[in-house]
Amino acid sequence: MNSQQRAKIYVLQGQWEEFCIGYVYIVHTDGVNPSFIRCILETQIKQFSNLVQYVHLNTNKEEWCLNLKVQPETIYEFQGENIIQWQESEINLDIAISFIDSRYASEFWNQLQNSRRHFRFDDVESTYPIIPSHQNLEAILSQISDSPELIIQKITNDSTNQFMEAIKRIFEDAETQSNYHVLEQLHYVIRSLIYIKNENVMKCLLNDKYYETLFGIMEYHSENKGPQRVSYRQFLKNELKFHRITEFEDSIIEKIHFNYRLSYLKESVMAYYLYIEDPLYNEFNYYIHENNQKILETLLIYHKSQFEKFLEKFMDDFEVKCKFINEFFLQFKAFLTIKSLNDAFVDCITQSNLLKILYQNSLLKVKQILSSPVCFTTLQVTIMIANSNSIYLQDFLKNNHDLFWQCMEALLFCQVNGLNSIILDIVQMICSNSTIQSQCIQWLSRCLQQPLNFSAALVLQELVQWICQQQKSISQDLIVLSNYILNILNQQSKEQRKDKFLLMSALKHFKYISTTGISEILKPFCNSLVLLAVNKRIDGILEGQIRDILKCIKLKNSLSQHLILIVKTLNLSDHPFFIRLMDQCQIDQIMVMDDQRYYELEDSNENQQGILEKDDIGLDFSRIVRKKNEEDEEDDETHVRDQKPRGIVFGDNCFKRIKPDDD
Repeated sequence: MNSQQRAKIYVLQGQWEEFCIGYVYIVHTDGVNPSFIRCILETQIKQFSNLVQYVHLNTNKEEWCLNLKVQPETIYEFQGENIIQWQESEINLDIAISFIDSRYASEFWNQLQNSRRHFRFDDVESTYPIIPSHQNLEAILSQISDSPELIIQKITNDSTNQFMEAIKRIFEDAETQSNYHVLEQLHYVIRSLIYIKNENVMKCLLNDKYYETLFGIMEYHSENKGPQRVSYRQFLKNELKFHRITEFEDSIIEKIHFNYRLSYLKESVMAYYLYIEDPLYNEFNYYIHENNQKILETLLIYHKSQFEKFLEKFMDDFEVKCKFINEFFLQFKAFLTIKSLNDAFVDCITQSNLLKILYQNSLLKVKQILSSPVCFTTLQVTIMIANSNSIYLQDFLKNNHDLFWQCMEALLFCQVNGLNSIILDIVQMICSNSTIQSQCIQWLSRCLQQPLNFSAALVLQELVQWICQQQKSISQDLIVLSNYILNILNQQSKEQRKDKFLLMSALKHFKYISTTGISEILKPFCNSLVLLAVNKRIDGILEGQIRDILKCIKLKNSLSQHLILIVKTLNLSDHPFFIRLMDQCQIDQIMVMDDQRYYELEDSNENQQGILEKDDIGLDFSRIVRKKNEEDEEDDETHVRDQKPRGIVFGDNCFKRIKPDDD
């Protein structure tokens, strides 16, 4: 039975007493007589007579604890979110059902309301679900739209599943006869069933017996025609393979199949109809999320030893296990925030030594100059573990730091596309720890002393800049690392054919250092910068970077003077790159000379002022204004008016500063 149908049954005997626990649902009989409220027993608590009627209907020999006719005249009450109560008039007894799942309680209530009418099985106009046929598919669509609760009941509670068997039979006949009109009608019937948004209906549609029928019908929508028609069944049969990593119970295997088929339906088959905020899309995600948690609990708690053995032999059948581990983190990483599951997962990867196995094999493959997916998987697993278990990763680095940094160095220089961006992310994630950060600086120093390719240079520059930004003051070690990167400028200036990608990393670091307090270290590299700027083969991107650097250098007086001296020495003052810099230099020199004249004049005025006697010095009271603060009448403030303007007077000498009067 479905766990959503689980409920407690109470009877009123002076006070409410718990009668039994079981699985409650509504059943139709022959389509003429009323329906029944039925409960299959799980736990019997007390005995009450007359609660099981029409025992002859129990052909499956199930253990019923409740089987009562739904009476049209009976008043049923829905209380709260999960309780349904009524008085059974024939036996004069008040009964209440308390459902565990409030969503199923609402569904049961809707079915109960529809079941209070009389139904006819063979009447197309009846509200009772009819059996599909080639002729009545339009009526089936109306049934699904008008009475979805009855369709749900028909599909989920009918042990022979006549409804889906009829759909399957119609589909097979129509496909054999190439009856595209019927096939398109079936497509709309299945889509309508999906949009009911009922988990039990979806489980029926996607079970082992009917999932091929569902995906086959979904191939025949009006937009999927002609030779380019997508065959979902071919993918599921021929390309999709299920690999069992341990012996699960059948119920868990069903959840795994259900999740994958539902994900394929959501992401591929119905991608044309669904949008991200579609309620059906969210409903599917909810089903998948609930199942994933149960699957992970089973794997990590009840099958922990088998999972450890699987990880220990990770390099056996490596390709399959790589796919599994990537899918594992993709599907289950959200649940690793649950402490019990996270602890179990850490135990598994610790016992199996998963990371060590991966790093050892990655290092071996790189040394053998073999391109292998193990390298990519190693980095992917590392970043996934860092996101969910950073403490475990730090412990791993303490015990295996030599292996880790050797492997990182080998992967950095192996020139495999896509690896370096992941290396950058991993190193940034682990360097929050001061010990690991010092190890990283040593690793960067080793890497920067090797011949660099452009990809490695960009990653190393990013890391050096990032660590500089993390520290309050830039250490001597980081200055040494910066010099290694900046030295690329000197090296490339001597090359006939320049590597613009290598230069980009050096120029990017040059610009960053020019904005810091250690910009003086750039002086040995300014000559190379000037030569690069006037190179006729300079790339447009590099030209833009150099212009940005010159803007930053203008703000650093000592550095800009040093650069100007180099420009003058090389007779490049008229070059377009440096004209504005030279103009700015001339303006600064004029302002310095004017300031010198101004302060000389000021000194002479002060000397003349000192000759005056103290008696001649007075305060001009006409310049004093007594201002009263209307809001706060505490102290009066005395303000002195300025008779002459402050600042700069624009005239013959527009840069002459005017000294304000002494108040």
